[in-house]
Amino acid sequence: MIGPRPEVASLKPYHIPEVSARIILSANESPYNLPQSIIDEIKGQFDAIAYNRYPDPLSLELRTLIGEHYGLGPEKVFVGNGGDEVIQNLYLAYGGVGRKAVTFEPMFEVYGITGRMTGTEMITILRSPGDFTAEKVLPHAYMMDAALIFICCPNNPTADLVSLEAIEALLKITNALVVVDEAYAEFSGQTALPLLAKYKNLAILRTFSKAFSLAGLRAGYLLASDEVIENLLKVKLFFNFNKLSQVIARIAFLHRTIFEEKIKVILADRDRLFAQMKKLAGIEVFPSHANFILFRTKKPAAEVWQGVLDRGILIRNTSNQLLLENCLRVTVGTPEENKEFMKALSEVIER
Repeated sequence: MIGPRPEVASLKPYHIPEVSARIILSANESPYNLPQSIIDEIKGQFDAIAYNRYPDPLSLELRTLIGEHYGLGPEKVFVGNGGDEVIQNLYLAYGGVGRKAVTFEPMFEVYGITGRMTGTEMITILRSPGDFTAEKVLPHAYMMDAALIFICCPNNPTADLVSLEAIEALLKITNALVVVDEAYAEFSGQTALPLLAKYKNLAILRTFSKAFSLAGLRAGYLLASDEVIENLLKVKLFFNFNKLSQVIARIAFLHRTIFEEKIKVILADRDRLFAQMKKLAGIEVFPSHANFILFRTKKPAAEVWQGVLDRGILIRNTSNQLLLENCLRVTVGTPEENKEFMKALSEVIER
């Protein structure tokens, strides 16, 4: 039997082993489920859905709703099954064999995996060692012959920001499509949206998975020029976004103010957790503009990860990524979860 393409054969599946724990602080999800009022509203829509009919292939109602919020028409909005599918469609439309994409590592691993999957040549620019920021190394991408440049802002797993001034400087000089991944933007207070009207080579990626408590739904969207959106519509699967997802995403987006209140709570808890972690001897804590915190331990990361897990708490071991030796990432949980994490981390670090 014929095997897969060489690009696929050389890949390892993006798979996070299933690990059971009392408290899950490993995936940057919201610690809060949807409010009951929104759940009830979703339930109220169940009987009205014609499940025997295909969904709107263009998700026009949802795209219109999102666009109106940002002062854009639906022709400047694309939706998909989480940010992952949007990333894949960006590679299908603008990447591929004979084309190059730039990432600033360490960053969200799906960018590299999906790029290699599509035969795109991946160019890795290392972030500044020590603080893992990308801003100082951004000029390395100015004159590269790349079709795509990806900037995560805030970045996962380092939680740093790139200033709008630095992003605009790049947009002015490059011919590449610059994709600013703002999956965690609701926690940072910064967005590249003011630049969207000025630069046709800018695209902004957002998700419902984090601030909107909908990681289990898989819903993401992209804001970009008409031309970029049209090209993504050419390569997406025809009925890519199902009816139920369209309904739930619309309801959640209409109730943004409810989620904004939860964001304030998470940010206050993040700052409190950060201050507590800073007091621990034996770890280095990095500033965060997201809903998670990256830290480095003097002990082996695997030992700390296992020690915290033995106490019923799952966090993310990121030490396999470039520059991140002995680094781990913890998602901000509820106050009770954060308290238990601090107790567990203190015991592991100090033993």
